[in-house]
Amino acid sequence: MTIFEVSLSPFVGFVILAHINYKLFKKMKKIFILSLLSVALTNLYAQQTGTIKDNDKLTKIALDFHEDYATNKHELWDEMLNDDAEVHVNNSKMTGKEVKEAFKSHHTIFNNIEIIDAYAHTNYFSGGENKGDTWTNSWFTWTGTGNVTGIGYSNKAHFDFQWEKGKVIKMLCFFDTTALNMEVAANK
Repeated sequence: MTIFEVSLSPFVGFVILAHINYKLFKKMKKIFILSLLSVALTNLYAQQTGTIKDNDKLTKIALDFHEDYATNKHELWDEMLNDDAEVHVNNSKMTGKEVKEAFKSHHTIFNNIEIIDAYAHTNYFSGGENKGDTWTNSWFTWTGTGNVTGIGYSNKAHFDFQWEKGKVIKMLCFFDTTALNMEVAANK
């Protein structure tokens, strides 16, 4: 008889299988407990810090800013952006009054200005270091044609608006200024 032909009684075979299953059960139990602990800790540290809305009043105003700018009205900008608001256009710091004048001047440099593919949502922070803050984020594509060069431009942009008492008190604007710089240079 070879080593592989050993005959075991049914009781001994049952005991061996029970022992193997017990060891597997203990390992599976440890894995299950570790997984459960991991999920619990993840949820503990992933605290909700606010609410995001894309159909609220402030989001609608941010989207209306784009139309107000593109049609060269600037009435909504004058009403909603405080003159003393802190505005950052890329790395340049300006006041609300200065940025409103700059936006109005775009219509003397470009024609056929449009804002397309606009999307916005508003963050209402309820925890963390931004607790109580309200920010609207907007992404869009600016298009226009240079009055001097006749070149058509398309430029992706991102604006952030911080709100207080229904007015914009801080604004961050991120976009490539190449088209603006080219047209200003061509106007000299």
